[in-house]
Parts: sequence; structure tokens; C-alpha cells
Amino acid sequence: MRTLAISDLHGCLNALELLIETIQPQPEDHLIFVGDYVDRGPDSKGVIDFIINLEQQFRVTCLSGNHEEKFFLSRIDKTDLAHWLDAWGGGPTLDSYGPGGFDDVPDSHWDFLLRNRPYYETETHIFVHANLEAHTPLAQQLPFTLIHKKFGEPEPHQSGKIMICGHTAQKRHVPLNLGHAICIDTDVGRGGWLTCLHVESGHYWQSSVTGESREGDL
Repeated sequence: MRTLAISDLHGCLNALELLIETIQPQPEDHLIFVGDYVDRGPDSKGVIDFIINLEQQFRVTCLSGNHEEKFFLSRIDKTDLAHWLDAWGGGPTLDSYGPGGFDDVPDSHWDFLLRNRPYYETETHIFVHANLEAHTPLAQQLPFTLIHKKFGEPEPHQSGKIMICGHTAQKRHVPLNLGHAICIDTDVGRGGWLTCLHVESGHYWQSSVTGESREGDL
């Protein structure tokens, strides 16, 4: 069995399709998406449809990201909507659903986003979208930390487990490995790469929106 952590997607369906084709997931594998399915890229709707389909075939765990939070807030608050459209790349997200905007978002997509987890824990790792407070038990972490706090130079978590996260885009477009914490957001939504990390081995695969593939090791 492989644990396969997949970085922030940001509406880049073509990169996701290529990555899945490259890693060839097997029924015993566990796919963990670290959030940020929407915004910036051209096909947020397609990304969510694709993941919902993957859930029917494989073991899939999806985490919540800050862009999903903004998507929800923009649906109900005009101030958030203006900020989302102007600064967060929300326009391409609405466009991907059709001319009706929020009215065209199917209930299955809201349901998918609502059931995404704030974190996922194994015997050796903690998966979150953004970060952890080092001296706070996992169940007591603030939502802001889990989905908004930048990576920076995090201290080891009190659990002794390795944190794997996204959220903070790595401008070198390769995962940042601190040993006790690994950030796999390699900025696919702004010209970088989409990353899948094989957690047990440290090997990773990457795909780009232009159809390129590459791989490496932490």
C-alpha cells in the first residue's frame, strides 16, 4: 500500500489527470488531497468532478483548504465575493460552472466540500492544509492555523509525527522538506507544478498544465 499525498490543485484539471495517469493508483493505495481544489486555474468544476469519481474507485481522503472556505463565504457575503473575485482567482471558478454562477454549482459539489476534513492523522504523520501549532494537541488546533497559517519555519509537533501540508507555494516548485514537516504546494495554479508525494519512500511525481512530467526524491 502507498500513501500518496497530492498538493493544492487550484482548478488545474489537466495536470491532475496527467498526475493520476503517471502514478497509476492501485486499489490498496490511499490518496490524500491537502485542499485548495478551486480558484486560479480554468476548471475547478472539473477538478471536483474528477475527485468525486476517484472516490468511487479508490480510498480517498480530502482536506479543506482556505480557498474552499472563501468559496463558501463568497456565496453568502458580497464583500467576500468582491474580494474573492478580485484577489483570490475566484472568477475562473465561477466561469467553470457556467453562466449561472453559484446557481450552477451542483449540490454534490457543496456536499463534497462540506465533508472534507480539517486534518488527517496516521501513526506517523499528520496531514493538514496549512500548518500546526507545535505545542497544541491536534484536536485543539484553531481552524485559522489549519487552513491559513503560512509554513514559515514550523517547530516539530508535540506528537512527534511528521506534518505534511500544502498552502504555502514553494517558488522553486519542489517540495520543501524540513524532516519533521514537509510542504508539497508547488504552485501549479501560477505556472508551477502539481506534486504527488509517496509518503513512505519520499519519492514524488510532478505534472504541469502544459503536459510535462518529472519526478524526484526528498
